[in-house]
Amino acid sequence: MSSRLGVAASTLRTWERRYGIGPSHRTHGGHRRYTERDISRVELVRRMVARGVSAQDAARVARHLDRDDLSSALRGESPSQTDLATDDLLDSLLAAATAADEQRLHDLLLAMLAGTPVLEVWRDVLSPTLCRLTHEVSRGAVTPESQTLARKAVLEHLHDVRGTQDARRRNGVKAQVLLATFVDEAKALPFVAWGAALAQADIGLRIVGPDVDLREVLDLATHLSPSVVVTWGAPAESASLVRRHLDAGQSGSFIRASGAWPDEMSIRFGLEAPEIPTDVHGAVRQVLDRVR
Repeated sequence: MSSRLGVAASTLRTWERRYGIGPSHRTHGGHRRYTERDISRVELVRRMVARGVSAQDAARVARHLDRDDLSSALRGESPSQTDLATDDLLDSLLAAATAADEQRLHDLLLAMLAGTPVLEVWRDVLSPTLCRLTHEVSRGAVTPESQTLARKAVLEHLHDVRGTQDARRRNGVKAQVLLATFVDEAKALPFVAWGAALAQADIGLRIVGPDVDLREVLDLATHLSPSVVVTWGAPAESASLVRRHLDAGQSGSFIRASGAWPDEMSIRFGLEAPEIPTDVHGAVRQVLDRVR
């Protein structure tokens, strides 16, 4: 089998022992044998490792592909290559978080966000990874500390994306949108991604919180007169303050938002409208429709 696959026997044993990539069939005598699917998985891992993917990450991807996806990936069909690349990034981030490999997390995030719109990276990789981490923590497969490390790394890189807005604000660009969070941003990552995506859309932003109370936010909205005011996680008892602000006609649009996994968030326009489940892409569109 080693000669057929072009992988050293010692490497095959290591992949089987460490990553679960190896023979899955047993004969009546108890001897383990490679099935065709096992061979396909090993071949896929071999190719990915040759491209620079770690054996651990490659094995994680290969284990999650069914027969058709394995065949398509090995044939090099474009759709499957795209799916494989996304799965590889997902699994690489999850593996780095699980191993508490902070440097690896930052390297991956920097590479992903370097030339790809934040909305695309959030939708395809970051949001699914954060959901998977939450699930893995709930079943005890990942420690809460690993989840916290991943959230902080994502937060840092989303801040970097949105950082260009600070320079624009200092240069006197009008704030078209005021974003205010009342919870720690590490616990409101869809909110942070929302702001980063608006920054990439060249929208003038002012972002405050969570140490600013609602009265200060409303005073700031009166001073800045933005087209849209967004609050994330505002306390329910503050509704009367918001109502007086809206009755005074001091804001073009007022959007209240809060986290609502797995939909990422729910948003409400004004005070009386029902909550609408949405994701970051939908939330960005709602703001852009009101600004442009």
